[in-house]
Amino acid sequence: MSIRQITPDVDDSNIDKDYSTESSSRIKNSYIKDSPLISVVIPLYNEEHSIKNVIERIPDHSSYEIIVVDDGSTDKSVKKIEEIKDKDIKIIQHEKNLGYGASILTGFKHATGDIIVTMDSDGQHNPEEIPNLIKPIINEQADFVVGSRYLGSSTYKVPLYARVGEYFINLCLWFLYRQKIRNNQAGFRAFRKKTVKIFKNIKCTGMGFTTELLFKAAHRNLKIIEIPIFLNSREAGISYVNLIRILKSVSFCILFYSMKKFNLDANRLLPKNSLKCVYKRVKHLKFFQ
Repeated sequence: MSIRQITPDVDDSNIDKDYSTESSSRIKNSYIKDSPLISVVIPLYNEEHSIKNVIERIPDHSSYEIIVVDDGSTDKSVKKIEEIKDKDIKIIQHEKNLGYGASILTGFKHATGDIIVTMDSDGQHNPEEIPNLIKPIINEQADFVVGSRYLGSSTYKVPLYARVGEYFINLCLWFLYRQKIRNNQAGFRAFRKKTVKIFKNIKCTGMGFTTELLFKAAHRNLKIIEIPIFLNSREAGISYVNLIRILKSVSFCILFYSMKKFNLDANRLLPKNSLKCVYKRVKHLKFFQ
C-alpha cells in the first residue's frame, strides 16, 4: 500500500514524478496481456463506515489500479483502508479539504491506466458493475460512460430538487450540444485515459464539477453514453452536498459554456465571482438551508 500526501493544490508541479514512475512500473509488471489497465479513482471525505467495504468489493484483478484521494478526512477513513491487506492501494492525501472535483483531478493525474473509473466512497455504487461500465470504451463505442440510476434501478430516494436540477441540466446539454444525459450528476463514470487531459483547466472543482465534466466533454465532441446501474441507499454517514453551492456552481458552468458555444468571450463577460451577489440575496431562504 502506498500513502502519499500532496500540498493543497492540484497543479502538475505538486506530483512527485519519481513516485508516479515507480507506481507505473509496478502496475505494468502485473499487467495482463491484451487486458486494459483500469484505474479506479475514489474521492474520500469522512466515510469511515463504508470505504473499506467499497474497496474490498472492487474486482480482485491484477489489471485494476486502486487510487483513493483523501480530501482532508478528519475521521478514521484512512485507518480503515490501512486495515485492508490483500489489495495494493495508492492513497493520496490532500493537506486540507479542497472539494470533490479537486479530488477527482488529483486522481486523474496519478492514474496510469488505459481506462479511468470514478466512483463514490459512500457505498452507493457497486464495484461489481465496473466491467459493465467500461465495456463501451473497450468496444470503441464511447469515450465517456455514465452509470445511470434512471436507466437502471435504485433504492435511493432522489430528492425533488435533484431530479428537477438534473432535468434542467439535461435540457441545457441537449440544447447546446445535442447530448442527452439524464443522470448527469452521477459519480460512477468511466473515461478513456487519453481524453481526461481536456479536464486539466476545469474551472469548477467543487459542487459544479460533475456538470462541467459533461459540458466540457460535449464541447470537445467526446462520445458520451449512459448505461444502467443499480444505486444503493446510503447506509451510514452524511451527505456533504450543499444545495446553494451546487446552484451557484452549476449556474456559472451553464452560462460559461453557453457563451463558449456561441463564441463569446466567457472569461471576460462572466468572471467566476459574478454570481456572488445572487448568492448573498438568496442564501437566507429556507429552501436553501
